[in-house]
Amino acid sequence: MADYHLYMHRNSYAMSTHLLLEELGIDYDVTWFNVHRPEEFPDDFLQLNPNARVPLLITPDGPIYESAATMMYLSEQHAGQFMPVARDSKRGQFLQWMFYLMSTFQPEVLIQFNAERYFPEESSMQQALKTASLRELETLWHIIDDALKPGPWFLGENYSLCDMLFLMQAIWVENQPVELAQFPHAVNMMRGAFKRPAVERVIATHRIEALSNI
Repeated sequence: MADYHLYMHRNSYAMSTHLLLEELGIDYDVTWFNVHRPEEFPDDFLQLNPNARVPLLITPDGPIYESAATMMYLSEQHAGQFMPVARDSKRGQFLQWMFYLMSTFQPEVLIQFNAERYFPEESSMQQALKTASLRELETLWHIIDDALKPGPWFLGENYSLCDMLFLMQAIWVENQPVELAQFPHAVNMMRGAFKRPAVERVIATHRIEALSNI
């Protein structure tokens, strides 16, 4: 039996944790289910994660949810791969972008998929919220693009959890600004990541077909 068990919905935020497991090359098991259909939830899912979201990672130390938390945990358990050590000069920058991607970028991304949670009975308000959120996302893309200069990764020459976390959100066309050419450094980063075997495997597993024109 593998040390790690990932509860996962295809083409979801669980892809970031899934990608790290593949990058680390460690054994893990998967429970696939549709997170949008409560009738399909595994029996213990809500008990282990009352937020009813994925990823949920079962570890030797117990269950962990939240993408960044699962990723940092896994890195620490496996020689700190893809993450600067505590006294590394890039540690602060790493923490900044991990938290930025989860607390600033991710909420706007989620609005593009879940606007009905805010206005369940008002379709016009849902569309207005998504339009306003997409404008904010374009601003965030500019900030991220500047951070990736000169690149190729968030931490310069060092591929890290930050890159995995951003990539697994950036591939969704719903949150991409109309003209990606205005973000050359982000596009260059994505092109580089798509060449990684682990990224190729995850994209194939999650059946992602539309990666936009990059």
